[in-house]
Amino acid sequence: MTAFGMENALAQTGSLDSQREAWVIMAREGQRDRAIEGLSRLYTKTGDQAVLDDLIALLIRAERYAEALNACGNCTAASYSATSLEALGLAARQTGETQQAQTFYRTLTQRQPDNLQGWLGLALVDIEQGAHLAAGYTLQIIKQRFGVSDDWLRTRIELATQRNDLIDELRTREYLVRRNPESVQDIQALYRLAVTIGARNAAKNLLREHPEAFSAIDLQWLSYYDAVDKIRLAENTHQPQRAREALQELDALIDTPNISDDLLKRAQYDKVVALALLRRFAEAETLASRLEARDGELPAYVKRARADALSGLGEPDRAIKLYQALAASGLQENRDLNQPLNASLIYAYADAQRYDDAQALLDEWQQQEQDSRWDFTGVSRIDNPNYGRIRQFQVMLPAWRGDEAEASRRLDGLLEQAPGNASLWQLKGDISRWRGWPRQAEEDYQHAARLTSPTDRHFAEDSVLLSRLERGQWRGTVEAIDKRLREDPPSVMRDSLRRNLKEERAGGLIVTASRGDSEGADVQSSKDWRYEARLEAPRNDAGSRFFARRIGLYGEYEGDDLYAAYTSAGYEFNLYPATLSIEAGNGNQLNDDPLLWSYLTYDFSDHWSAELGVEINSAETPLRALRDGVNADLYRLEASYRRDEAGTGSLGLALMDLDDGNLRRAIQGSWSEQLYHWDRWQVIGELSAGVSRNDTVEASYFNPKRDTSVNGRVETAYSLPLGYRKTFTQTLTLGAGHYWQKNFDNDDTWEIGYGHRWTLAPDLTLEYGVTRQRAVYDGDPEYDNSVNAGLEWRFL
Repeated sequence: MTAFGMENALAQTGSLDSQREAWVIMAREGQRDRAIEGLSRLYTKTGDQAVLDDLIALLIRAERYAEALNACGNCTAASYSATSLEALGLAARQTGETQQAQTFYRTLTQRQPDNLQGWLGLALVDIEQGAHLAAGYTLQIIKQRFGVSDDWLRTRIELATQRNDLIDELRTREYLVRRNPESVQDIQALYRLAVTIGARNAAKNLLREHPEAFSAIDLQWLSYYDAVDKIRLAENTHQPQRAREALQELDALIDTPNISDDLLKRAQYDKVVALALLRRFAEAETLASRLEARDGELPAYVKRARADALSGLGEPDRAIKLYQALAASGLQENRDLNQPLNASLIYAYADAQRYDDAQALLDEWQQQEQDSRWDFTGVSRIDNPNYGRIRQFQVMLPAWRGDEAEASRRLDGLLEQAPGNASLWQLKGDISRWRGWPRQAEEDYQHAARLTSPTDRHFAEDSVLLSRLERGQWRGTVEAIDKRLREDPPSVMRDSLRRNLKEERAGGLIVTASRGDSEGADVQSSKDWRYEARLEAPRNDAGSRFFARRIGLYGEYEGDDLYAAYTSAGYEFNLYPATLSIEAGNGNQLNDDPLLWSYLTYDFSDHWSAELGVEINSAETPLRALRDGVNADLYRLEASYRRDEAGTGSLGLALMDLDDGNLRRAIQGSWSEQLYHWDRWQVIGELSAGVSRNDTVEASYFNPKRDTSVNGRVETAYSLPLGYRKTFTQTLTLGAGHYWQKNFDNDDTWEIGYGHRWTLAPDLTLEYGVTRQRAVYDGDPEYDNSVNAGLEWRFL
């Protein structure tokens, strides 16, 4: 029978109530849409309130909320029954008509002040409108009038969720579960919240008390969130061992059979974070790259970990792109109190030698920070850690750019304001070490350690070891570093110790060579060349090493080709603060005598050092002397002064005792001053002067009775970064001087040179250059064109 047919039959055989009830029965039997059509026509025909109530109820059950709201087009809220007001309040909420919903619920509570659902509806509307204070007030009224019910608890949970008050939500859900211990839905909801906020004990208690409510997948999610919580603690408390535990849990989870795709993906994402925290950067980057190829764009927190890994791998340019994208997206907090993105980006800029970008970001950051901030109560002001970070960057950035003196001045000003700040003393140690004062650096680090609690002194103590290693104090230091590397958790300082020890210990091959062509009225040697190759073994734990050396010489004289070579093997004893080098060998070609060379260096302080050298059968013997069968021994003493990274000088005395009875005596002094250094540019000036005196003997080699020379030179260098710890440097040298020789005319000298230096890797450096110079011999000028090259290859 059609709906119209049934409607006609009901109209003829029954009352209005009978017709209404018949449609309701039809709905219960599964023909809800036909029943709605029938009730709608019946209401249009009769306008009966009971018919409207049933029609609205059926529309709500069918989730046809908009139709329910329009079932009576000209009705006001006061026209509806209490039952319909409650139903229409729900319909209005479901369609986003919160103002209309509020009208229905308010009308309901005014008509029936004891209607619990009306009050709960008002509270829910307040929550949906963002009126959280009003919702809390309404919930308080409900509690006073009706007590605590399950619906009241669920409404309070909704309020806590909207306010992101996870603790209040957790407490309320716990109370709800206590009231309904058999409700699997409530138990699972509480479990999901507990694992999300890291309340592992609460989650474990639920698993133990209600095992029937959980599956194996729930246990896997608990393991995942347990690992994530440990990663969060590792980040905020600087406890890498927690990240190590998290990594083990994530690996076990990833290897679990039949793990869900969503859980597997999230576990792999967080594994990238754990690997980066443990400074296993290569593994983190490999995994992140694989996940990006599989999933496309990675979540922001994984990108941050990947950027950190790239910085650690010495790829600052790639890291910068990720940091900049995160900063622009706003998905990572640039000014986070624990791990501000700005700090990571400034370090990356510095590693890439993009100092202007680093300075611009630092200036912008400084404008956004104050020296103090409100505590979590909003009652009192406390120190702002980002303000302290900015002040330290303002010291470090000039040092990185080449102006260590300015960095020291700024730091001294900060220490005057805060002499008990351990971080500033730690930074002072770094600046001292960068300026070439390792002893002063150790004192600064030790002072920083005294200002730090015993449990937080690792960084300062590791810095002391680093300063000792750099100044050559190997005994005891290497053992202490090895112990740190075995026992201490991963850290920036531990990486520095490992890298510096590896580089300082490494053996290597060092080769230099030069070739010259001379022209003039009385050319000393129209062509000459010299090479030296030194092969070094790795240092032992005491800092000592074996080495071998080969020196080759060539020159021309009166049409003859003159060759000489020196081959030796030796051992360098580290006797800190002294270094003793002894080598023995033999000459070749023009010189076939045995040789014995020894050098003793002693460092009195960060500024003063001295060297004593003795060369029996010296390689400095002129080739013409060797041609005449004359050998020579060389004795020299030199004192050196190093003011700082910009100024150094030396004064030396040398005696060469030749077999022909000639004793050559020479005094040489020099001073080098860094005139300018900022970013890629560096200008160094040098002044030198020397005097010598020789005995009068018949000699074919150049043997002035007495001579004096004064020279000045300026070297300008420009460095182009090629990558992390990789540079290409061009150098232009201009020099001028004057030469006096007894019994001959004095004259001017000059030089001009140009060279390249390639630092291709921390273990490989190549350099070469050309020089044109004017010298004077026996009053006659001589012009020399020379080419030189050098290679240093460290076996890292």
